[in-house]
Amino acid sequence: MDGKRIEGNEVYALEMCVSILLFAPIVVSQLIPADKSKVEAWFNGIIKPVKERGKTLYPELVKAETEPRIIKVMQDGDGEFDNITKAIESVPLGNAKRVIISIGPGSYKEKIKIERNKPFITLLRDPKNMLNLTFDRTAKQYGTIDSATLTTESSYCNRPI
Repeated sequence: MDGKRIEGNEVYALEMCVSILLFAPIVVSQLIPADKSKVEAWFNGIIKPVKERGKTLYPELVKAETEPRIIKVMQDGDGEFDNITKAIESVPLGNAKRVIISIGPGSYKEKIKIERNKPFITLLRDPKNMLNLTFDRTAKQYGTIDSATLTTESSYCNRPI
């Protein structure tokens, strides 16, 4: 494929735009700024903290967002886990709190699946340090449905990676 690959700040801006479309409970009348340096300020002006918009969100989501837990994944050993799958496995079944899995840079070769009974998980990377998520199995081995590198079945998940 001869398309242009987007990287760095372009990916970060795209992630923010997708988050806005998915989580904004309001109709936005302001256009997204063309100047990349103004996007974050625009985003913060549109998306208010959970406490300010709690009446417009599902109660279980408001409750989950009150005390988020952060799990660090770093291949160099500086995190709680060295791979994403182990971090997801550490989240309890029926989890009721936001869990942010902060993923360090590097190349992660794993098949990741967030099961239906593990809601409120966010996979987050550092926008300045790219990560590479790969898996070398095919639809021939797994079938089309199970051949994805990342599969999310649970509710209230966010995957800005």
